[in-house]
Amino acid sequence: MTHRRSLAAGLAAAWVARPAFAQTTLLRAAHTNAIGEVQDEGLRFMDRRLREITGGKLGLQVYPNGQLGNELPMVEGVALGTIDLAVPSHAAFANFVKDYQLLDMPFLIRDYGHLARVAGTPAIAQLAQAAQGRGFRMLGLYSSGVRHLMTRDAVGSMAELRGKKIRTQQNPVHVAAFNAFGANATPLAYGELYSALQVGVVDGAEAAYTNFVAQKFYEVCKHWTTVGWLSLTAPVVLSERKFQSLAPDLRNALIQAGEESAVFERQFVVDGEAKLVEQVKAQGVTIHEPDKEPFQRAARPLYDRFLASAADRARLTLVQETA
Repeated sequence: MTHRRSLAAGLAAAWVARPAFAQTTLLRAAHTNAIGEVQDEGLRFMDRRLREITGGKLGLQVYPNGQLGNELPMVEGVALGTIDLAVPSHAAFANFVKDYQLLDMPFLIRDYGHLARVAGTPAIAQLAQAAQGRGFRMLGLYSSGVRHLMTRDAVGSMAELRGKKIRTQQNPVHVAAFNAFGANATPLAYGELYSALQVGVVDGAEAAYTNFVAQKFYEVCKHWTTVGWLSLTAPVVLSERKFQSLAPDLRNALIQAGEESAVFERQFVVDGEAKLVEQVKAQGVTIHEPDKEPFQRAARPLYDRFLASAADRARLTLVQETA
């Protein structure tokens, strides 16, 4: 009996004395892209870097393809604390932090190189500050590609767009832009888009090469019009409450991994686009290249309409003057 007690005491002492193994804290991270699409790849890169930087103490549990909801419910989840981190489009996020409407201005971002430079400007830092004031920590700015137009029937010019029902994001600037282009702008949740195109509820939608291919929209839209009306971005946003609840070393790791993943993701978009163009052609899609000047002219009044404050105009100038 004495021997058994000694053995038990020894085992207990050994258990207490053995080194503690780090428990991995997993942040619930949501996005609406398909697996392997640009935002998904960005978050998986971020997960790897977090684990490397923290020695396995922090990582992401990624929920792709709208598993935790479409964009607006996803951001609401971050605000409520049911989701830790999300990657909504800036267009959706502007419904929560209006300052992000800056990035909705048609033809504002000239190309991918311009976007990469703009991402490091005080204008974007100010947007991050505005988000923090509303309870969101912006960890990076992803690219969702340059937006064009996919349609069931041919659209070779702005005139041919007149009266067509075009799905836009649930954002007032996007609605106003496509109404200005002569279309009948129809806001619709992204998860409903494929079926809406399939049955003709809408005649088309604005989209980037990445989601046109990944979501197989080419099955229901055989026409692609290269308008390039918007460079859509996607802020990586974390609940500020969650951010502050973490130890300082983990907060620093999030800041570092978030920014590194944004640089990686934006370049991933650039590197993949030429291949996507070839995939679109291989699917038998007809590509139309309209004159962009009528679209640009129609969009100009939106700048004054939606960027009315002095702060908005100052940030606009910063972006426009970024070489």
